[in-house]
Amino acid sequence: MTQNNLEVGMRCIKYMLLCVTAIFVLTSALIISVGTTIYAIYYDVSLFLDDKFFSPATFIIVIGIIMLFVSLFGCVGALKESTCLVNIFAVILTLVLVLELAAAVTAYVLRAQVEDILDENLRTALPYYYEKPEIEAAFDFIQSRLNCCGVDQYEDWRDVSHPNGITGISINNITVPNSCCAETQFVSELAVEECTKLYAKGCLPRVIYIVYQSAGLIGAGAMTIAFIQVIGIVFSFSLASSIRKAKSERARRKWEIQERMINAYTSLNPENEKAAPVIYVPFHGQTTA
Repeated sequence: MTQNNLEVGMRCIKYMLLCVTAIFVLTSALIISVGTTIYAIYYDVSLFLDDKFFSPATFIIVIGIIMLFVSLFGCVGALKESTCLVNIFAVILTLVLVLELAAAVTAYVLRAQVEDILDENLRTALPYYYEKPEIEAAFDFIQSRLNCCGVDQYEDWRDVSHPNGITGISINNITVPNSCCAETQFVSELAVEECTKLYAKGCLPRVIYIVYQSAGLIGAGAMTIAFIQVIGIVFSFSLASSIRKAKSERARRKWEIQERMINAYTSLNPENEKAAPVIYVPFHGQTTA
């Protein structure tokens, strides 16, 4: 009865572990996708971000790749009933769990620094718009994609000197880049398109929102995956313990069966039992007849 209960319990834990590892495969693909997406978002505004903001996204991608390969240990170990593979799976999951918690904490810490860093970097870079091509490309990208103009509003371009020979949009004696245009109208007499409306809001709040939410998504995703991993770690160690007990029980039962067979064979065939040899050793000085 004890053996049957042990086998049933081990089988249940095995199938549960297989289900958890299958979930790991799916979540690994998901967090790799999330990590690469957030990394791409950060890359688009990388000119205004510090390099440390890329660390959590990189962590998430690496963790997803590790989990994808680690899941194989769990599947093979559960199917083969290998204590070694299951323990390796549990230990690696524990290490990955520590990395995930580190990524989540880092993301939430950096989240609090987003506003100050972006505010400083955007205001510092704006005056060099016409001097540095990388700054021009970065501002054109965020202004056209995020539907904004300037840092706080379009009037921020008043302090930026406009070189001769470069076209732009003139409004209230302020020249703003063409990427600030919200609506255009085709002028048939001049055969050109004329901007009729500018983006009213600045880019700082929108860039902060995107980076802030992305950092929060990294932290939330890492914590969610960590919760699933804790379940996987518990199942892994439970399965390893059950496998050890089952193997010990099987070995004991095998030994008992062998002993019973030997004893039964001996009791049924007493004539085949070999008598122990008697060794005669004469006393010292004994003479033969």
